Amino acid sequence: MGFFTLRHKKLAKKYSVSELKDGYRYSENELREAAQTGDTKALKRAMKVHGNFEYALLYKNTPQYSKRRK
Repeated sequence: MGFFTLRHKKLAKKYSVSELKDGYRYSENELREAAQTGDTKALKRAMKVHGNFEYALLYKNTPQYSKRRK
């Protein structure tokens, strides 16, 4: 699957689902704060982090991840 980058795969391997969900929630809070302040640089940075956690969570649900873990 060429959809996920090496960064997403490493995050999925290194962290548990609950840790990834915590990071996802934390990054959502960062997004809200950046949006409220209007800081576009902080918003871009938070969006990258948020996306990485989201894709790592999605990668954990793929058959490819299950095959690699065995």
